[in-house]
Amino acid sequence: MIQREAGFVAATVKLFFLFVFFSGGELSAQDKTFLWKVESERNSVYILGSIHLLNKDSYPLHRKLQEAFDKSNKLVLEIDLNGVSTEKIRKLALVKGMISDGAALPQKISKETYEIVVKRAMDLGLEERMIRPFKPWFVAMTMAAMKLEKLGFSASLGVDRYLAQQARQGDKPMAGLETAEFQIGFFDQFSDRLQELLLRQTVDDMDHLEKSVDQIVRAWKNGDTGAMENLLLAAMRAYPEIHQKIIDDRNQRWLPQIENILSSGENALIVVGAAHLVGKAGVIELLRGRGYKVEQE
Repeated sequence: MIQREAGFVAATVKLFFLFVFFSGGELSAQDKTFLWKVESERNSVYILGSIHLLNKDSYPLHRKLQEAFDKSNKLVLEIDLNGVSTEKIRKLALVKGMISDGAALPQKISKETYEIVVKRAMDLGLEERMIRPFKPWFVAMTMAAMKLEKLGFSASLGVDRYLAQQARQGDKPMAGLETAEFQIGFFDQFSDRLQELLLRQTVDDMDHLEKSVDQIVRAWKNGDTGAMENLLLAAMRAYPEIHQKIIDDRNQRWLPQIENILSSGENALIVVGAAHLVGKAGVIELLRGRGYKVEQE
């Protein structure tokens, strides 16, 4: 049982941190990208697997991605970055991530896990007093993000923010499929036991993070949906209720919004997490099931 839980946690870490990262390298020689074109009778909508953290060497973007943005009259992200500031998102996460029942991190996890976390946190430049007030999921996210920063990835260079900035500069309308409050609440719904497993798996995998990123990057660069599905979703499916909540339910909630865009007559670029675009219950197959013509670019 513990092995299965660890597998789920590893997949969850990958899902929320790794499938969205992209390291440098030339993509123009690739035949496919993680971009799809959906055509209706009235317009064309592009759907891109999101890359939330990038490094400087990742720009300029693949020409197909830039062309999709240029052809679109509207940019739709998971969260409308024009309607919520980075500072607001940070404050929301801090409030949600802080322990509010009078306890501290050592009371939420085992002594063994806590000692390992403190050591790894110090390696990242985090003092023990800085992590004590926070829930295990928040500490896990913070440490993973800091490690990725050390590897050269930055949210400020993410494709979401890059395209949002271009949209602002060109007065291109933006919208969001969800709110920041909704997304930040995901890990907070996990039980204390799962939160500890998430944190333990995060620190245990810290040394292998770069290799994990490379595997997912390879699948993303090649537009390999099968490999991406195996890397991101396989272990999660051992926990159907959580997989349903994090992936399938959100896909279903997004579907009518995407169909509204398709019926609007307005070309648009939709940017969502890559895990939402793969598999039989992914957004791409859901749209095909509704009769839309969908082609990978």
